[in-house]
Amino acid sequence: MAQTYVIGRVTADLELKTSINRHPYVRFDIAENIGGKEHRRTQYLQICAMGDDAERLVRARVKKGSLIWVSGSLELEVYTRRDGVTTDKRLKVLLDNWGFVPAGTDKAGTKALDSKFSESLDKISPVIDGEREALPG
Repeated sequence: MAQTYVIGRVTADLELKTSINRHPYVRFDIAENIGGKEHRRTQYLQICAMGDDAERLVRARVKKGSLIWVSGSLELEVYTRRDGVTTDKRLKVLLDNWGFVPAGTDKAGTKALDSKFSESLDKISPVIDGEREALPG
């Protein structure tokens, strides 16, 4: 099971829903900027939160544009597009924990948070640098 940590902006207002088994849940996308200067691009991940975590997100008034961090299990999910025919893949995070990025943090502050997180990872494992393989097609 792959664990991930993401800092990004929520792309739409949250809507608390109830599952068939009457459990609260919320699904939303988060936009994360990846890559350096000339290779910078936006990556979207779908976040799934259930139970108390879902209710806490809504009570905290997480909304479109909120800058949050999320940790959880990463999955590659195959889904059918709205046309009902075409299949595609997306990255999905099953939320374990989350929080707001501290107020007043601008791009430089977010970069500082990213580097602080990277420093803590460096202590755990060596840095691996190089080209990344594309997701399976």
